[in-house]
Amino acid sequence: MNEQEEKPPILKTWTNVYTLVIGSLVLIIFLLYLFTQSYK
Repeated sequence: MNEQEEKPPILKTWTNVYTLVIGSLVLIIFLLYLFTQSYK
């Protein structure tokens, strides 16, 4: 890893940040799906 590469502010690696973002998006989509199904 180059010293010029910036580290992410909250997690240790950028892979962890991307995993957190994608996981939260999947969770939001799933919760909205459940919400939609309950009020059909």
